[in-house]
Amino acid sequence: MTTGWRPTRALGRALAVGLAVVAVGVASGRGDLVVVAVPLLGAAIWSVVTRPRTLPRVAASLDRLTVHEGESFTWRLDVEPVPGLREVVGHLPSDRWSRSTPAHGHVAASSDGVPRSEMVPVGVRLDARRWGQRRVGPAQVAAFGDLGGMVWTDAAPRQDVVTAIPRPGHFSSRAGLPHPSGLVGAHRSNRQGSGSELADLRPFRTGDRLRRINWPVSLRTGTLHVTTTHADQDAEVRLVVDALRDVGVPDPEAGRGSSLDIAVDAAGALTAHYLSTGDRVGLSVLGGTLLEVPAVGGHHQLTRVLTALGRTAPSGGSLREERALGAQLRRAVPPGAVVVILSALVSAEPLAHAVRLARSGHVVIVVDTLPPHLATPDAAPEDVTAATGIEDRRTASLAWRLRLLEREREARRCAEAGVPVVPWGADGAIDTVLRGIARRPRTAGAAR
Repeated sequence: MTTGWRPTRALGRALAVGLAVVAVGVASGRGDLVVVAVPLLGAAIWSVVTRPRTLPRVAASLDRLTVHEGESFTWRLDVEPVPGLREVVGHLPSDRWSRSTPAHGHVAASSDGVPRSEMVPVGVRLDARRWGQRRVGPAQVAAFGDLGGMVWTDAAPRQDVVTAIPRPGHFSSRAGLPHPSGLVGAHRSNRQGSGSELADLRPFRTGDRLRRINWPVSLRTGTLHVTTTHADQDAEVRLVVDALRDVGVPDPEAGRGSSLDIAVDAAGALTAHYLSTGDRVGLSVLGGTLLEVPAVGGHHQLTRVLTALGRTAPSGGSLREERALGAQLRRAVPPGAVVVILSALVSAEPLAHAVRLARSGHVVIVVDTLPPHLATPDAAPEDVTAATGIEDRRTASLAWRLRLLEREREARRCAEAGVPVVPWGADGAIDTVLRGIARRPRTAGAAR
């Protein structure tokens, strides 16, 4: 709350000590004590005489509202240099996922040499240590008069939200997506058409293009022959991120992340890979923010998907989120799309959604994003306590063992329904699954 200029404790101490020393010097007849008190009283009187009469204007701003994970952004505070103002001090508190420079968040600047037409700048640099949305502010600002005798404080109520975009992980696949249905792409189609991969040599027919004539074969056989090729098609990849629950505690210093960290990293890696092959990629986030990104191709789609992933947050369990989740799960998936569900397998809704899609004839893959240090019954007690929220370690360990057994049962049910479950980071696991799916019949009945 904004207040007027008021005396500081330093001014009060200077007046109290100066008057006390003068009184003692006069009473005892000691002139040296009076001489000692003169600087204190002079400084106090000077601070009062030169005190600012008007309140300064304050403007807080950020240089960027969107940054990449690991990048820096600057919070800036501009204070009007009113007459009598000498020093400006600002304080910006940081959270556990932002590192400020300086670490304590206090910065100071002097108005000496600043023209009256300009503002006194004060800035704090912040490093985004983790992806996500970060609230910056409110900040505290204090202005001081001459010799620190007068002070004016204000709490800048403005709050800005900075979105830290995650950096995509690494993923590379040599297996093509099964059953591509687009018009143009890099995947070989089952039908013949305009493409680059040789299919067959056959006699010339009415309607064949002249540039397809194979002259060596035609001259050798005496009749015109043409070269046919397989059509090149693109596929649609629908990424579904399970944000209903975030398991694990992120630790950037140790290089460990939660289940949502791994899901976001995997979604970014899959998006970057399949967009580079010319496919269309879309994103759905279940729980929390309930984000939807339509499936399109191109280089700008990667930025759209990463920005949406940066706004992802775990579900709060509200009634509105549950209703929105039901509507999102009922949304139709285009035929021929490959659905990749990134989940820690601790929520029933994403797995039930995967089974429904598989029984409808869609290609569905479930990627397990549970952190490796939590995927075993012998996990560290502190990690199990943080994952379950149970303070008693024995009870937490027992509950987590039961949760792992339920995960195994759900994964077995998915496999029985034709939905493979692969861990993220396993070498070649997704390629093996894609090659196996490509050999399946395309009809839903035969797939079941």
